[in-house]
Amino acid sequence: MNRFGIRTAISGISALLLMLIPITSAQAISGREVYEKVHALRAKALNRKTEAGMVLFDKGGTTRTRTLVEYSQKFDSEAFKVLVVFDTPADLKNVGFLVHARSFTERDLWAYFPEFRRIRRIPTNSQDDSFFGSDFSYDDFGGPPNLDDYTFKIRGEDVIAGKACHVVEVTPKIRRKYSRYIAWVSKEHFIHLKIEYYQGQEIYRQGLFTDIRIIDEIPTPFKSMMENRKTGHKTDLTIINIQYNTSFQEELFTYRSLERAGK
Repeated sequence: MNRFGIRTAISGISALLLMLIPITSAQAISGREVYEKVHALRAKALNRKTEAGMVLFDKGGTTRTRTLVEYSQKFDSEAFKVLVVFDTPADLKNVGFLVHARSFTERDLWAYFPEFRRIRRIPTNSQDDSFFGSDFSYDDFGGPPNLDDYTFKIRGEDVIAGKACHVVEVTPKIRRKYSRYIAWVSKEHFIHLKIEYYQGQEIYRQGLFTDIRIIDEIPTPFKSMMENRKTGHKTDLTIINIQYNTSFQEELFTYRSLERAGK
C-alpha cells in the first residue's frame, strides 16, 4: 500500500473512532440516573400491605423475634403515608410508627407506645436512630427520599450473588448519622443488593438484600439483613406476605388509628 493509501486508511479508522466515542458516552449511566430508577421503583411500590417477621441477634447469639404489619399509601405525586404496627411479642404489641410525607422532602414521623398511652414525635435528626431496638432505622421504613438532598457518584461495577450491579457512592448534603454510603444496585432490577454506611472511613452499618421475587411486576427482596458493625448486633427481616396496588382510606393513617393499632 502506498503512503496515500496508508494515510487514507488511518483517517478512516480515526473517523470511525470519533463516531464511536459519543455513542459510548451516551450509553454510560450516572450515579444520579441509577438512583432516579431506584426512586421510581420505590415510589411505584408505595401502595402496599406487608406482613413481616423480624429476628434480632445480639453479639452473644441470643435472639428475639417480632412480627409486624406495614400499610403504605401514596396520595399524590409525592405525598404518601405509612403505618407500621407490631403484633408480637407481648411487650411490643400495638406499638406503632406513623409517617406523613407531604413530599419526598417534608415528612413527619411519630411513634406510639401503648404502655404510656402517648404518641411521641420523632425529630428529623433522629431518623437514623434504631427502629425500636433493631438495626434498621426509622428512615428505612420512612419511604423514598428526596434525591436532591444527596450527591451520587458511580464507583464502578461488581457482581453480588451472580447479579451484575452498579456501585454508587451516595453522600448526603444535609446532616445525617452517616457521612456517606456505598450501594450495590442491581442492573436488572434497580434495587439494593448490598449497602454499606460509613462514619468517616469506617463502616458502621451494613445491609444485604436477597431472595428477590417479582410481585405484580415489582422486584421485591423477601429477606433483608442489617448489621451494626460496631456492636456486632444484627437484624433479619423476612417478608411473610406482601400485596401491592392496595388502596386504604386516609383514616387508617391518623393519630386515632395509630393508637388503635390500625383498627
